[in-house]
Amino acid sequence: MRRLAATGALLLLGACLPIPDLQVDLNLAPPSYRAPLGDVRVDYVVRPGFTERHTPAQLNRTAYLRYRLDDVPDTIVLLVPGIFGGAASFDALARQLVASSPGVEVWALDRRANLLEDRSAMRQSLAASDPYIAYRYYIENWGRTGGFSPPGIEEMFYLRYWGLQVHLHDLHRVVLDARARAPHLILGGHSLGAALASLYAAFDAAPNQQRRYGYQFLDGLVLLDGSLGRTGGFAREDIGFAVGPLRLAPSARELEAGSGAPYSNSVISPRFQIEREVAALLGRLAPEESAPAGMSDFPVSNKALVGVRNDDEYGPVPIFNATLGHAVGAEFQGNLGAVILGGLEGLRSRSVVGVADGFERVSWASGDPQRERTDLEAFIRAWTLADTNFAEWYFPLRLALDMTLLDPALEDVAGFLPNRLVTVPTLSLGAGRGLLPSLNGMRTYANIRYGSPITVYVLPGLTHIDIITARANPVVPILQRWIAFFTSAPN
Repeated sequence: MRRLAATGALLLLGACLPIPDLQVDLNLAPPSYRAPLGDVRVDYVVRPGFTERHTPAQLNRTAYLRYRLDDVPDTIVLLVPGIFGGAASFDALARQLVASSPGVEVWALDRRANLLEDRSAMRQSLAASDPYIAYRYYIENWGRTGGFSPPGIEEMFYLRYWGLQVHLHDLHRVVLDARARAPHLILGGHSLGAALASLYAAFDAAPNQQRRYGYQFLDGLVLLDGSLGRTGGFAREDIGFAVGPLRLAPSARELEAGSGAPYSNSVISPRFQIEREVAALLGRLAPEESAPAGMSDFPVSNKALVGVRNDDEYGPVPIFNATLGHAVGAEFQGNLGAVILGGLEGLRSRSVVGVADGFERVSWASGDPQRERTDLEAFIRAWTLADTNFAEWYFPLRLALDMTLLDPALEDVAGFLPNRLVTVPTLSLGAGRGLLPSLNGMRTYANIRYGSPITVYVLPGLTHIDIITARANPVVPILQRWIAFFTSAPN
């Protein structure tokens, strides 16, 4: 009886006392560089892609930026960009990883659509150190003689067929290039690119061969603030996308029938991306000059123009911008769009609408480095590489549509292995202020890969863009240790 009473007392006491919940933050040392970031060599490699029969032969190609220091790599990290993203979006992360990791190369993929862009005046501006060459060509004379004239929708009819199968076959060709160059290969992706990399792991890339599924060509899979069920793989109906009366994308069936633009041409349009790139050129080559009237409705330095357009505090959806600093001498108004689209994250946002009293123009300050995680100069450099760019002007809607139609489990899906049979070691990193701010966001993919070695972390304070652009990026030390565990690469 005494024992029973004592047990009851302990149970009662346990019910009254809180169960301890010890929280330990990530304590990551910043990367230690063996060479300056600027010493990392960067090559742009264009190679033949998958032969898509509706596409002119010369356009069946893909490319990648190759970041390296060592002549003989032990490990290649191949990274796939997110939606509307190009290879240069990984510039900051790639330089940091290579400069701090002996034996590691980074290859950053360009999808085939990136090779359709007329960036001739961008290159001329860089060669002449004159951003106004590009400004006149793309902005001032848009659609006029001597200026940039975007191709007609029907000129790019073949984009209607650039879906998931085409991109996975393109990716497989680059995977084979990497396998031939290094004994170890890690495939990673950001946002939609993370979902695309996950689908490649289950893809029947080489039918009738002993090693045929994507994961069998990989030593590891890295997902950066993206996951099936979050940035691809939703098992939706083929009905396209619309917001009220605004049609963002037709269905896959409508695309093949010739209806609608085959690339994103609504909110995120080629013109929107080109203007961002020209603004970055102005910010790099003439940072302290005032922005041309065609780029801003109020006086602002070119450097500040890039900040205002890309900082989380001033954009309509904070998680999709980087933390770059803050505007000085600006007149502000509330940012209702950020509140509607970003929830609590949007409460801090403001719209820059002009110049405050007592100032001649808006300028820029770097701010608190504990919060402002991305260096604006490095961000501008990534937007102004000579060979390729940060953005994708003509994102093929067919790719996104195909990815939304798939069930993430991939059970009984032709051309794929069920995801429960994919066993490649996987590292999933969420951004604390991004698309995967908690472990819950990674649950779908982890559950359909049950039993597989999957490691997950959430990196506090980073937005969805910061996770690939941040200075002293916490992705680097985590990835270094993870690579060393699964490969023979030195730590």
